[in-house]
Amino acid sequence: MARIRPSKPMALFGAVVGLAILVFGFVNMPKDSGFLYLWMAVGLGVVGFNLWAAFSRRGATHVIEEDRRG
Repeated sequence: MARIRPSKPMALFGAVVGLAILVFGFVNMPKDSGFLYLWMAVGLGVVGFNLWAAFSRRGATHVIEEDRRG
């Protein structure tokens, strides 16, 4: 089984982009909008996923299982 993960710099870049999504949403969207909460949840998901991929030992975005029989 092989784990494929993004490089640490690429995952950190993704986390920075997720942070930019959060800041943009908080600054530019109306505070009473339900869409703001969805926007923030997606931004937090992007940041969390990228930090997990960058720093977790098992932070693989894809897992390839090989069957080497026969």
